[in-house]
Amino acid sequence: MTQNKRKRKINVLNLLLVILLAVCSVALVAGGILRAADYLANRNNGLQDGGVTAVEYGTGSSDPLDYIDQDTAQIRVKDDLKIDTGRLGDQEITFIVTKKGLFGTSEKEITRTFTVSDTQPPVITTVETDLAKPINDVFDLQDMILCTDPADGQLTYSGTLSPGTWTSSSDADMGTAGTYTVQIRAMDSNENITEQSLKLRVVGDPSDKNSFYLKVNRAANTVTVYEKNADGTAGTPLKAMVCSTGSATPLGTYNTFNRSTWRSLFGGVYGQYATDIVGNILFHSVPYYSASKNDLEYLEYNKLGTAASMGCVRLCVRDVKWIFENCAIGTTVEFYDDADNPGPLGKPKPITIDTASANRGWDPTDPDAQNPWN
Repeated sequence: MTQNKRKRKINVLNLLLVILLAVCSVALVAGGILRAADYLANRNNGLQDGGVTAVEYGTGSSDPLDYIDQDTAQIRVKDDLKIDTGRLGDQEITFIVTKKGLFGTSEKEITRTFTVSDTQPPVITTVETDLAKPINDVFDLQDMILCTDPADGQLTYSGTLSPGTWTSSSDADMGTAGTYTVQIRAMDSNENITEQSLKLRVVGDPSDKNSFYLKVNRAANTVTVYEKNADGTAGTPLKAMVCSTGSATPLGTYNTFNRSTWRSLFGGVYGQYATDIVGNILFHSVPYYSASKNDLEYLEYNKLGTAASMGCVRLCVRDVKWIFENCAIGTTVEFYDDADNPGPLGKPKPITIDTASANRGWDPTDPDAQNPWN
């Protein structure tokens, strides 16, 4: 009897042990499942303490959530902080991750470092596809080159390279036709530097009537100088000038046939650097009351860029002198109308004279050594 009781007691203990082991196994499995479910449902969306993210200076997004590569529905930025993309260096942002488990909701803070750096250098572009200028031209390279930075925008020209500027050097001889090198260097505000070598063509021969082709846009009051193609057509645009035409300015294509340093004009006035185009139509300066460089009709000068002449093409001394000295007799001149498009190089802004100035009798662009504007 005693032996049977002992056996029954052992069997009960074994049964209890089996039940306990089964319960533990179920608990372990259930815990694993819960932990796995909680992990899958509440991953940190790629976040981890101490993580570092690179942000581009000036152009990167300021929203920290944009740099999280997974679902951000359960993530928010503590204190709604933003990344200051205009400040170089490290910035710490804390995220709050909401965890929803079977036993409730919890939150965890995770801090990530965002490093703002400027890795993009300036970009150098040419305003004109073919970098070319006519022989003996005086021009500003700033009108032909554009230097921009993704963060800083347009850089300014300077004789000495410094943050936020660009500079240039060249071996060009504007008095001799040929191809020359222009070296451009640009530096953004964070001292990233770009260097580029460009080719500048100096075009033309003052003794060759086939060097240039001139187009006068009557409606826009502009003159554009082109390189003349071998077939006699207008080729690469080289130079734009602002002018004044008039009601008697003709349409059509002609060839220059005469020139003189001073010319008596209708109305008892005079023009400098006159070049005959057709009949009584000339290229000439704004009129002077007398054949004297300090006796300019300054009120007429301030009309450049508008229709103001009797029919001739008025220009400032700098431009009309260039035509006089560099466009050989026989150069082709074409007159046309296009009010909407002044020409491929645009319409230069005319210079105006302060009518109260003591220097008002001089053309500000006249290179004469006695010009008080110089």
